[in-house]
Amino acid sequence: MQQPVKYFSKRLNSTNLYASELLLKPHRKEAFWVRTDDQFSGRGQGSKTWSSEPGLNLTGSMVVFPEKFNASSQFILSKTFALAAADFLELFIEEVKIKWPNDLYVGDRKIGGILIETAILGKYIESAILGIGININQVNFSKNIPNPVSLRGLTDMDYDLTELEDLLITSFKNKYVLLESGDYDEINSEYLSKLYRFGEFTEFKTRDKIISARIISVSEFGHLIIQTDTGTLMTFDYQEIEYLLPPNLLTS
Repeated sequence: MQQPVKYFSKRLNSTNLYASELLLKPHRKEAFWVRTDDQFSGRGQGSKTWSSEPGLNLTGSMVVFPEKFNASSQFILSKTFALAAADFLELFIEEVKIKWPNDLYVGDRKIGGILIETAILGKYIESAILGIGININQVNFSKNIPNPVSLRGLTDMDYDLTELEDLLITSFKNKYVLLESGDYDEINSEYLSKLYRFGEFTEFKTRDKIISARIISVSEFGHLIIQTDTGTLMTFDYQEIEYLLPPNLLTS
């Protein structure tokens, strides 16, 4: 993967949306990165939104054009990008985890999130927009956000967003090598090693009940595979299940 072309706008509704608009224009199939200081209508997974105080956080979207990458394997892109983000954060802090399906955690607090959108041509992915938001210098958050944290909140240091942007891009390029070489086993192994509460009994909320279970894997299609405390194996798609964290973890 070559160095992505970089685009910066002071204010955007959504970097993913802007990236999708750039894809509509004639272009060469070269990776590019879009960043903004003020994303006023950021998008999260499903119907969720991403809230970020202007000028304080790293919000952007990487666009890639995987070669002959099967559409049915698109979750491996999510894994790769999440691992790259974790590598980037661990340049500054320790014990970064990936909370299924798309959040970045430090301890029991959320420091970032990922949103991936793909365009399919035939049986292959034609392009992928990898959106990310990471809390960097923000210290005051809305009370509607249950458990946020930022790099500054963890290290008591201020960071230059342009410098961090370059470090994040480098982390992604380094991790993308595994994807280009087809080393999916390494990606999957690293992903499970970083998975939040992997192998630990945790309470989950499904559509109709609360269960105690432990994560044993994530399928190639992104489904969460858990084993209940009675030994039953269950598989869930996104929005069918969620972590049920104790209140003290959400307010600590």
